[in-house]
Amino acid sequence: MANIFDVAKKAGVSVKTVSRVMNHAPRVRESTRERVVAAMKELNYSPSHAARELRSRRSRSIGMLFGATESGFQARFHHAALRACDAAGYFLAGGFFDETAKDWDRQLSAFLARTRVQNMILIPPICGSTVLHKTLMDRGVSFVLISPTQHTPNAASICIDDRRAAREITEHLIGLGHRKIGHLSGAPDHISSELRLGGYEDAMQELAASEGRSEGGDSNWVKRGFFAFERAVEAAEEMLSSPDRPTAIFAANDEMASAVYFVASKLGLRIPEDLSVVGFDDVPIAQTIWPTLTTVAQPYEEMTRAAVEKLTASEGHQASSGALDVLTLGYEIKPRHSTAPPAS
Repeated sequence: MANIFDVAKKAGVSVKTVSRVMNHAPRVRESTRERVVAAMKELNYSPSHAARELRSRRSRSIGMLFGATESGFQARFHHAALRACDAAGYFLAGGFFDETAKDWDRQLSAFLARTRVQNMILIPPICGSTVLHKTLMDRGVSFVLISPTQHTPNAASICIDDRRAAREITEHLIGLGHRKIGHLSGAPDHISSELRLGGYEDAMQELAASEGRSEGGDSNWVKRGFFAFERAVEAAEEMLSSPDRPTAIFAANDEMASAVYFVASKLGLRIPEDLSVVGFDDVPIAQTIWPTLTTVAQPYEEMTRAAVEKLTASEGHQASSGALDVLTLGYEIKPRHSTAPPAS
């Protein structure tokens, strides 16, 4: 059965305009009114359908929960989801969520009660919580996972090939002539951390093999930064203070790459003359720090648009029919000013 959003889409107008036409409001162009009426007739839609929508109290919102409001990664998904929901005739209901708190179930219950959302987009890190998945399914809430720790047949998953992207960004440094390349990895419980570390190791092992070496790099050049600026500062200081420091560092996200900038400045190292730096994600800081950061750009807009399409296409049902539904999207290496050949 068609609804008011279908009419708006068919007529190429906003939902508010459809409502004004149905209520015979003034100041509506006659050509617009005719398009709306034609769309209503074609879709067999009448105002009584709108009344039924209101009585059903079905939400036209899609929910998202955010754990780290200062995270550029989550902010990019927030902005992209706002646009994707608006384009689909839905609203985005966002809420703060601390998945480490003991009362996380109460937080979730309060969010669902306030918003009445029946569709959700789950992003890292909470998208990897199987307990959360079960809770949402028990409450009849459909969801789509973006970059999950593991794929599940209970919901659609949307991701990029993190390992391949990490390998390519490391190969970018190798192509510039770097051989002493360090890596700041993320939190060990995030699958993206291990995939990006794996991609770095793949590239370094292949480099070693091509040069007749058995080792793919110095283990002292791999440190945990836990995806956090403060932890990455500590790790980068340790890595760059050693006598045999790397000439380039691949950080598993852009926040950690900015921590490398901080430490480099503190130690009197110039980027990229003395040290090349690359990141991952392409959050706003990648283009606001100087020199601008070479990084892997994730397709935030495409990811959220695909998530909204999957949820709205399965309105009233689970987002997946039970078969493993995984959509892997492309990414882009963005060369900027933070990389250069190593100093001779």
